[in-house]
Amino acid sequence: MASTITRLWVFTLLIPFSGLRAQVAPTRTDATRQAAGSTDLKRRAAESFMNGQIKHVSDFIDRFNNAVKAENGSENALGALFNEDDPRLPGSGRQHHPYASQVDAFVQSVWAAKFIIPKRGTMSAVIGIKVRCDSTPDTLKLHLRKDYTTDSAAYWHIVRVIAPARLLEEKENARKMQTSGTHAELPPNANEVSFLPLLRGLNDYQSMAPFTHCMECRDTAWEKVESALQNGRMTTEAVVSNKIYLVARYWELELCEFIREKENSGWLISDLVEKTKP
Repeated sequence: MASTITRLWVFTLLIPFSGLRAQVAPTRTDATRQAAGSTDLKRRAAESFMNGQIKHVSDFIDRFNNAVKAENGSENALGALFNEDDPRLPGSGRQHHPYASQVDAFVQSVWAAKFIIPKRGTMSAVIGIKVRCDSTPDTLKLHLRKDYTTDSAAYWHIVRVIAPARLLEEKENARKMQTSGTHAELPPNANEVSFLPLLRGLNDYQSMAPFTHCMECRDTAWEKVESALQNGRMTTEAVVSNKIYLVARYWELELCEFIREKENSGWLISDLVEKTKP
């Protein structure tokens, strides 16, 4: 019996290690490569629609200005900056809308006069914030403006408040509150992240005062919302709408961000207002 066991051990030692390697299961990575029939893992290519997507407002300005300056195809390039799913624009099964004529007039006038949007031009925003006022859901609307400093910096600040209806309907004046002397500046790219820095600031300070730099902007509606924030009647929850406004000579452009998987996506023109010419 002992001799038989000895012979088995000797036989085992004589098996080459190269033969044992074949019995080792491949790693998960190797198995994946083998299953794919390839010895290399390749990164998935970007979706084609992402090439046309306008990811930032600054990208929109660049594309607008390039379209205005283009010698050929300028009108088509400008038209591509509008939300093509807007029911007011021409399309299959859509009735003619006066807005379509306004868009045509805008494209023609901008292209003919070569109006561009300055990099440091007028920029404003209107955002809607979901709030709870006395535990009841409502919406607070804030108007903001982007201002520029002499050292090329920029910041956003509140210039107007549209209070929830339940606060505006209250006849008694808001109780005077002690406003913080803190002066906070919202970063210039706050609009690209749905003004989340402002939402966090309202929760931290329980006040709009740090973000309202102009004293004349603190009207009755502002005071009512400020009072409700400070005494806890109002709490902010989420930014539910974000509209950006740019100016191209005599036209005001409203931009909204459209998140969808096609080239006509990102920051696009959602509305136009023709300003009175001087």
